Amino acid sequence: MSSALTCTWTSPRPDTARVVVTGDLEYTTAALLPKLIGDRLAAASGVRDVRLDCEGIGFCDSSGLSALLRVHTVVTDAGRRLHLDNRRPALDRLLALTGTFAHLTGEAPISRARADS
Repeated sequence: MSSALTCTWTSPRPDTARVVVTGDLEYTTAALLPKLIGDRLAAASGVRDVRLDCEGIGFCDSSGLSALLRVHTVVTDAGRRLHLDNRRPALDRLLALTGTFAHLTGEAPISRARADS
């Protein structure tokens, strides 16, 4: 059974949006995230950085990964930068194993040893 997904958008600075995500990012919940961010971003003209706080993501399956990729597209197509903050090791492993780590985080790919731990 999945955990409901909640997303809380705040603006700690005029040029930054912080989106705290809690719950499972999976098939039944994944469509919520890109829609929320797209809708809010359209109304946030001064925002340059979208900081997605991933600490509260309990589970992320392939639908969740697809949602993160769609969020990246929405944010970058709008000329903004996406940051995935406070990632848990399981999310880092998923990103590393699927070859999406550097694309979504802007960081160098993590080592195979870290991905396997």
